[in-house]
Amino acid sequence: MTRMLEQMTPVGIALRVSIMYVYALALVRVSGKQSLGQLTPMDFVITNAIGDLFDDVFWVEVPIIQGLVAFAAMVTVHILVTLVTSRNKSICLLLASPPRSLIEKGKLVLKNLQLERMRSEELESEIRLKGEDHPREIKEARLEPDGQVSVIKTTKNKPVQKKDQRLLR
Repeated sequence: MTRMLEQMTPVGIALRVSIMYVYALALVRVSGKQSLGQLTPMDFVITNAIGDLFDDVFWVEVPIIQGLVAFAAMVTVHILVTLVTSRNKSICLLLASPPRSLIEKGKLVLKNLQLERMRSEELESEIRLKGEDHPREIKEARLEPDGQVSVIKTTKNKPVQKKDQRLLR
């Protein structure tokens, strides 16, 4: 195995790393937002890949020069993917899923819960953590690209704003 690694060219390593990056990104994208916590799919892939790469170099499973080339290729591909997604909405939607509405006008959007593989009990738990007792108190709740649930309260359930305090005097 070590002999095979020593025979690989820097271009071959860069190509293999690029292929694995895109493959891992696709697999994470398919797995859904909730599996990521607060990381975007691209952050998750790059973090895991670089962590494993460092491990391989540290324990001399990969010669240092090959590790450096692989690391540089990984960072370069990540920068290019980030650049392309920031400039092309279609590619951005393909790689980084858009926010998905889970509650609209106090009602659960069951179709979107199914698409995100999320149970209504999980969503209700998330909204309780945001200080809401029931979906009917919410104008809209979305599952954001980082896997977090954001909540927009109905007007009657919003706390008093500074601009409205004068009305209470």
